[in-house]
Amino acid sequence: PLVGLSPALAPLLGSWILTHFSWQAIFATLFVITLLLMLPALRLKPSVKARTEGQDKLTFATLLRSKTYRGNVLIYAACSASCFAWLTGSPFILSAMGYSPAVIGLSYVPQTIAFLIGGYGCRAALQKWQGYQLLPWLLGLYALSVIATWGAGLLNNASLVVILIPFCVMAIANGAIYPIVVAQALRPFPQATGRAAALQNTLQLGLCFLASLVVSWLISTPLLTTTSVMLSTVVLAALGYKMQSHAECAEAEFHHANVAHDKSH
Repeated sequence: PLVGLSPALAPLLGSWILTHFSWQAIFATLFVITLLLMLPALRLKPSVKARTEGQDKLTFATLLRSKTYRGNVLIYAACSASCFAWLTGSPFILSAMGYSPAVIGLSYVPQTIAFLIGGYGCRAALQKWQGYQLLPWLLGLYALSVIATWGAGLLNNASLVVILIPFCVMAIANGAIYPIVVAQALRPFPQATGRAAALQNTLQLGLCFLASLVVSWLISTPLLTTTSVMLSTVVLAALGYKMQSHAECAEAEFHHANVAHDKSH
C-alpha cells in the first residue's frame, strides 16, 4: 500500500517546483531521482538460481492460456487504467475549474489516503475472510463508485468535492482489490512467479497507456472523456471476474470429483 503514496507526493513536488522554478526543472528533478535510484541498484549482486524443467516450459503463451491468470490480470489492469485515466485528465479538468497547480497537487492527497485505507483494510479483512469472498463485494463497490463518478461528471458545474467523493471510494476499492487479484493471478505458477509478474505488469501498463492515450486524444472535453474511459473499465473488470470465477468453479468441481473418486476406492 505504501506504493500508493506516489500519486500524492509526485503532484505536490511538481506543483512546488513550478511555483519556484520553470517547468524544465521538473525533468531535471526526475533525472536526479533516477540517478539516486540507480546507485543502490549497482550494488546488487545477481543471484543465480537453478532452472527447473517447469520453468523452461512455462512461456508467456502458457500463462495466457490460464483463465485464472487472465481474469485476475484483467481486473488488475482495468482498475489501474481507471486511475491512470483520472491522472491524465484531472489536470485539465481542474484547470478548467480555475484551480492553480498547487491546489491540483493537493487534490491527490485524499485519494491517496483512501488507497492506503483500502490496502491496509484489505490486509485486516483477509484475517477473517478469503480473497475470493471479498472480491465480488469490492468489485461491486468499484463499479458503483465509478458509475457515480461518471454521473457526477454529467452534472452542470460539478464541483471538485462532488467528483472526488466517489473517486475516493473507488480508490479504497482499488487499494483492496490489487493485493487480492495479484496474489490470485500468481498462485497457479509458484515455480515462475517472476515471469508471471513481469507479464502481469506489462499488460497492466499497456492498458493504462491505452486509457491515458484515449483521454489525451479526446481532451477537448476532459471531464466527460475521463469519466467515460473510467466507466469502460467497469466492463473490463466484470469480464475479468467472470473469466476467473469460471476457472475457479471448474477447479473446485475437479477437486470434488477427485475426492469423491478417492473415497469410493
